[in-house]
Amino acid sequence: MGRLGWYAVTSTALAAGVVVSAFNQRANFYSACVYLAQSNLCLMILINLILFVYGSFAYGLQRLCYGPLRPIEVEQLSEKAWFAITETCLAMTIFREEVGAWFLVMFVALLTGKVWGWIGDGRVEVLEQQPPANPRLFHLRLTISLTMSVLFDLWLMNYTINTVIQQARPNMMVMFLFEFAILTTSSLGTALRYCISLVEAKVVKKQTEERLAARRREVREERAELVRQRELAAATAGEGSDAAQSTAPLPSEDDVDEMDIEVPGWEAKGHWVLMLDLIKDFVKLCIYVSFFVILLMFYGLPIHIMRDLFLTARSFAKRLAAFLRYRRATHDMNAKYEDATVEDIQREDTCIICREEMRPWSVTNPPRPPTAPGARNIEDTREGRAAGMVNERQRPKKLPCGHILHLGCLKSWLERQQVCPTCRRPVVDGPPGQHPPGAANNANAAGQGAQAQNPGQQDGQGAQPPAGDGAPNRGMRMLNFGPLRVGFGQANLQDLAQNLGGPQPGQQNAAAGGGARIYGLELGFPRRNQPQPQATAGPSLTVSRSRNKNCNWFNSYKPSLLD
Repeated sequence: MGRLGWYAVTSTALAAGVVVSAFNQRANFYSACVYLAQSNLCLMILINLILFVYGSFAYGLQRLCYGPLRPIEVEQLSEKAWFAITETCLAMTIFREEVGAWFLVMFVALLTGKVWGWIGDGRVEVLEQQPPANPRLFHLRLTISLTMSVLFDLWLMNYTINTVIQQARPNMMVMFLFEFAILTTSSLGTALRYCISLVEAKVVKKQTEERLAARRREVREERAELVRQRELAAATAGEGSDAAQSTAPLPSEDDVDEMDIEVPGWEAKGHWVLMLDLIKDFVKLCIYVSFFVILLMFYGLPIHIMRDLFLTARSFAKRLAAFLRYRRATHDMNAKYEDATVEDIQREDTCIICREEMRPWSVTNPPRPPTAPGARNIEDTREGRAAGMVNERQRPKKLPCGHILHLGCLKSWLERQQVCPTCRRPVVDGPPGQHPPGAANNANAAGQGAQAQNPGQQDGQGAQPPAGDGAPNRGMRMLNFGPLRVGFGQANLQDLAQNLGGPQPGQQNAAAGGGARIYGLELGFPRRNQPQPQATAGPSLTVSRSRNKNCNWFNSYKPSLLD
């Protein structure tokens, strides 16, 4: 018997002992119940048993609906549950006069809904990454589980809304109202994402069936053509050549399998997922802000939701920026990204995403010759299609940095990140005067040479940067807050000094790495226009980072003064 078994036996024995003792000491049932309700020790023992029974029921329901949990799921649930318990304990400090048995019941219900939703969200992510081993059982379990999660959250949210309306005053139920509203939003988002995955699976299945039927039809046509050629050869040639040709096996449509078929998939899935995440974060942010304002007005500063409020606001800002970059990057991709030429494919013929060989679009899909009005183009018929033609998703595209990817792979990658997967340079050009990080080294050298030719420019006068990729402001973003100027991003040391109003680094600093590109944040005050500036300006802190092939590490922390 394990520790859980001993715990169950001990809890049951203690609960039975206090109940028997209460009935022995009291004359009737009512007085015994009053004794059990007024004794703190008896209440603790009975509540412990009730929580154990409830936990056992929830565990059995989880094994029935979700099956056994993976070790990584257990670890993630433990971490998230501790955060939820800690936040609720902080909330008890705000509603300390209302903490009681009903608070414990609502807290257990809230924690149950959160854990159930976390498991469902993880299973939907697993479904998106790899197909399940038993699809029928997996989808049946997941559908029932997500339906239960949505109904449970909606029921409790409706109950808390009615309770708050009846009481007509802010109390503990206000906190649970907003918590269950957040939980309902998350569970609905998970259910909708699961529906998107089902639609994608249906689209992929339909495309696979169509491609499989088309491929088998091509095999049948090829087989019939080979049979006709052999019959023609047998009629015109001798018996020896006929026997030699008859030994070659004929292609069979039974050899074509679904594993040999490649389909483009549902291209609009990424757009719908981005929209769903953006809307979900926006709704959660509105709920958190409303809850924060209400608690701040009636109870004081709500410390327990400040972390969730910050994380939700940051997530919404990131998703909004990513969605806008994605729309800008995927708008008119054929015109924005040029096709890779034959010379480009010879230098780099493997897609970095799918690791498949690329072929020039101009060779596989040559432009069709113009036809007379009303004439039938042979390319429009199935018999006229070239065997080497590829679909639009396999079209090689050249990024601004020079790397080449399939058009379909590029779209899928842009759903997650808007940078080149090889050199990490943004695929969308920024505003004039700012260039993305990861540019070519010759552009960096050009920028440094342009700075060396203009050592005496006043930064506060808005000197014009040189044209081309050697602009000194590449990768830097400057913000002015009155007399304070903040610069962050990627630039050379000379660029930082020029932008923040200081002199160019000397020969010693340049030799020590002044020409190397650095990442960091710089604060400073712009220098006043003086004939011979000698006074020191505000302090500046430069955080320098060394660039590795795969990651960046802080390797130095340089305090300096900009004169």
